[in-house]
Amino acid sequence: MSSQGINNGTLTALYVEANGGGLTKVAELTNTEFSAEMATRDASTKDSGGWQDVLEGQKSWTMSADGYFAEDATFGFTDLFTEWTNRRQVIVAFSSGVTGDKRYKGFAYITSLSRSAPTEDSETFSVSLQGTGTISEFNVS
Repeated sequence: MSSQGINNGTLTALYVEANGGGLTKVAELTNTEFSAEMATRDASTKDSGGWQDVLEGQKSWTMSADGYFAEDATFGFTDLFTEWTNRRQVIVAFSSGVTGDKRYKGFAYITSLSRSAPTEDSETFSVSLQGTGTISEFNVS
């Protein structure tokens, strides 16, 4: 049964399918984001009365996540670094993992990967992915 009411963000995570394996939840995440955008193209004419008119343009999407760095993570920074180093296209999903909830899934490239180690604080990492092609929405089964 799908989630009811307002979702608890703690459930939603970034999943990555790398190098032929199945979708794996990225470990130790603290934040996950999915963004879909559509550019517009100018359609203004002399009849627009000084106002800009636009039409639909190219669509794009991104996913990103932040988390704590752990050397022994099941799937974490080190695994993402391997995919980035090899410039491999990965399959990514943004999902709560709850049966019946929506999952957004598509192909992407890792465009940014950073690791931060502040003095006397927990080490963190961030990853950004740029989608290539369509993004699919379907129910988790």
